[in-house]
Amino acid sequence: MDLLDLRLFSAAMRNGSLSQAAREAHCSQPTVSRRIQALEAELGTQLLVRGSRTVSPTPAGLEFLHFAETALAAEADLRAKIERPWLLRGDLHVAAGTTPGEGFVPGLLAEFSKGQLELRTQLHIMDSRAVEECVLLGHCDVGFTGHAPAPGLLASEVVGTDEIVLVVGKGHPWHGRDEMPVDVLCRQDFVERGEGSGTRRTVEEALSAVAPAFKDRRVVLTVSSAQALLASVRSGVGCGFVSRSSLSGAADGLHALTVRGVPLRRSIHLILPPQPTAKALAFAASVRLRASGRENLGAPPAVL
Repeated sequence: MDLLDLRLFSAAMRNGSLSQAAREAHCSQPTVSRRIQALEAELGTQLLVRGSRTVSPTPAGLEFLHFAETALAAEADLRAKIERPWLLRGDLHVAAGTTPGEGFVPGLLAEFSKGQLELRTQLHIMDSRAVEECVLLGHCDVGFTGHAPAPGLLASEVVGTDEIVLVVGKGHPWHGRDEMPVDVLCRQDFVERGEGSGTRRTVEEALSAVAPAFKDRRVVLTVSSAQALLASVRSGVGCGFVSRSSLSGAADGLHALTVRGVPLRRSIHLILPPQPTAKALAFAASVRLRASGRENLGAPPAVL
């Protein structure tokens, strides 16, 4: 027996007719009948109950049909792997800090997933420190953070940029101002993200370098997400730093300022583990193509 025999038998059972199977296979009905008879002789058992116009399987025929369909499915899978080696399978787990995870990564994943029908992508949003740990321990295939990882086993590269701004609520005396000097900031009440936040880390490093007193600023509330920070600032708890992209669709009642003389821009880093999976490498290649030339996280992926 060969694969053609299996296809003819499967077609005959699917259509309940030898002539229909013949039309499907572009051959004659006697050819289909002869090959199935040869199968029965080879196996030493009857596979079909033949009527005047229809056929149906015997109990042995049902067993053979299961075998035929399993073998044909395996052959189709093998051909897909050989003919389309780019086809990825399984789960791609991506860890991302809040800012890239909410504004940058979803579009990249959607673009990468096109045509990858057997690939399931899962995005896990957490703070930047947790992203590094998740990728290093192998829980996620690839990660995105707003800060370069500490020197060590993780590989990283810049794939985008982000601007951080100071936001104040409607009743704040700075509402409507364009910028404020850093020494005045040090005396304000702040709402901040947790210590693992890449946004917080970038702001602390940049402002403490020019105004050491910023290290002793008053933090009145610590929150776990950019949206929680915006809600707290809107309600008048204090002022806070967020990515400008986080303001998209959430700026009602809020005003963004810059810090005079201190550009708060940071790079968005793609990070990979010491031994990246094939899925991670393929996704990283896609990110490089589609993220090159981006000016900010709110922009759509570049189309090349």
